[in-house]
Amino acid sequence: MPPSVDMIKKRLLLTGILFALSLTACDIEMPALVYSEMPGTRTGVSRTSASSDPVKVNTSLRLPANKISKTESARMARQYGERFGVETSLVLGVITQESGFNANAVSHAGAMGMMQIMPGTVQHINDMGQVKINDAFNAEENVRAGTWYLKSLYDQLSSLPEARRWEFALASYNGGIGTVTRAMEKITYATGKGRSSITWQDLKPYLPSETQNYVPAVLSHTAYYRQNI
Repeated sequence: MPPSVDMIKKRLLLTGILFALSLTACDIEMPALVYSEMPGTRTGVSRTSASSDPVKVNTSLRLPANKISKTESARMARQYGERFGVETSLVLGVITQESGFNANAVSHAGAMGMMQIMPGTVQHINDMGQVKINDAFNAEENVRAGTWYLKSLYDQLSSLPEARRWEFALASYNGGIGTVTRAMEKITYATGKGRSSITWQDLKPYLPSETQNYVPAVLSHTAYYRQNI
């Protein structure tokens, strides 16, 4: 006896559900290991400092989630924040915005781990030799390297008043130090302002929309952690 119309509909519906699950279940497909040269176009990349050497990275977007507890994240943020001179709450703010505490997070552009470090930045950090990062998906290595890198961006903005340096460092972490530097040059040319007089409101329109939203989001998370850790 041939299947009824209702039975055929049910089979088609079940097939559709199973197909949808196969597309969305991020813990099914194993990640592929590839060699990749990625330009400095996103989080944490300095276009002026990233090495041109290929970096062996995993750029799959289907890594299974590996959420690190907030207690352990706070421990790492405090340890490496104190080591490199970055406020614990700020490190946690970056982690929250970048990965939501997922050590296996991978962006569409290939940024990796807790603090979403790009392959070119991994190479730059290793070349500088202050810290080493062998596995960007190791939470400890990622937070250590990301915190050091954030402070290095802050140090490069020494001409700015203290109150503004972290805003500009966060913009550099997300959009690249080259992007921020060029924006400051444009502002100086257009307004005659010296670098030390440029404010976040001056800088913001010259930045990518992602970076414009990124900085206040991180600062909002930071304010929360100041009250809750």
